[in-house]
Amino acid sequence: MSSDKFTENKQLSVLPSGVSIATDCVHSASSVSVGLWLPVGSASENSSNSGLSHFYEHLVFKGTKNRSAFQIAKEIEDLGGNLNAYTSRDATCFYIHIAKEHLKTAVCVLADLTTEPRLAPADFAKERNVILEEINAVEDNPEELVYDFFHKAHFKNCSLAFPIAGTLNSVKNLKISEIRKRQKFILEELPVLLSVAGAVEHRELLKICRKIFSKKISAGNQPHMVYRASSGTAILRKHVQQATVLWGTSCEGLAAKEIRAMQIFNHVFGYGFTSRLFQNIREKYGLVYSVNSSFENFIQKTAAQKNLSLFQISFAAEPQNLEQVTDLIRKEMKIFLKSGFFKNELERAKQGIIGSYKLSRDSLNNRQNRTARQVLRHGHTINANETEAKINRMEADCIESFVKSFVKNSKWTFAALVPKECAYSSADFDASAFSV
Repeated sequence: MSSDKFTENKQLSVLPSGVSIATDCVHSASSVSVGLWLPVGSASENSSNSGLSHFYEHLVFKGTKNRSAFQIAKEIEDLGGNLNAYTSRDATCFYIHIAKEHLKTAVCVLADLTTEPRLAPADFAKERNVILEEINAVEDNPEELVYDFFHKAHFKNCSLAFPIAGTLNSVKNLKISEIRKRQKFILEELPVLLSVAGAVEHRELLKICRKIFSKKISAGNQPHMVYRASSGTAILRKHVQQATVLWGTSCEGLAAKEIRAMQIFNHVFGYGFTSRLFQNIREKYGLVYSVNSSFENFIQKTAAQKNLSLFQISFAAEPQNLEQVTDLIRKEMKIFLKSGFFKNELERAKQGIIGSYKLSRDSLNNRQNRTARQVLRHGHTINANETEAKINRMEADCIESFVKSFVKNSKWTFAALVPKECAYSSADFDASAFSV
């Protein structure tokens, strides 16, 4: 019904310097979420400079030519705002949530961080120690450890295998000249995106940005990722109590309709408490505390200019239950491949996905993030009503047929972190045994 339609006010402009400005205007909001996105992350690195993007993200907060580290934080926090950043395999993002009347201040601070960072040798040496501590901390976090271990095994021989923060060795050997080279690349070649959601007027923001981003010289094409996938089983032994597993695969070049098919399948198979995995392995058998699946799409494209997607199943279990849990997961996958959706399951999944989209609209941070990812992945914004209509049009036979093909033709990796004394070996688990 027309009364259920959601009205959006999104706009996109590109400045001559190569800075894209995307806005999602919410007139009723009292604040703005502002994100400055650099479409480059650890997947654009090599073995000798692994961790460069993450190091850059850290170092710019140590001060700029106009603000000290304390002034950067003070300028935002004194106005009640929040400032943070993160690095992923395909992007680096700096973001601020602040009252709407302080939008210009937020943009000024983000532009200062990324166009005029100080990059002082003393700060570089100090922050290196901080990052080395961060890398060491991963050893005490089984979920993070197995996440990196999966990427190392599945994306063997390409940069997607590297940890986002780098390794102890690569960070110890990183030189400040490489950070400065990255800064030059950002100013002269990298497309940059400013995404704003909330009480923002697009035309006024453009006026602000033309002046504030004057240091940005030009921009070329968005970097791409080298993609290679491997299949097999990898076992990592550590002093841990439980076995933690990531079992998954990747796929290059999925069409939009195929991505929607995987989103719906993922919702049914392993997303949430009503999913097949949770209801059977947790609720029926009580073998795990949590078990779930996830499906994500990278921002950057591969060298072939294709989308890259990742599907993963994750769980932690007592070592003696590991084989039983993997057998149950395999069983649930085979049931879907053979019989497809249960009665009303598809409609429930569609309703759940669309409902979560609607809930996310109440968060300006989510809206800013989603708008940015749309622009970086597709070159334009996407209307929410259009997305919902396409989800509703998805048919069971189309989804079931594609999932069968996806599961059959993908390279699957089973990565497990197990206790040192555990007797399991890679021969005990067949990563790709999903055939009906």
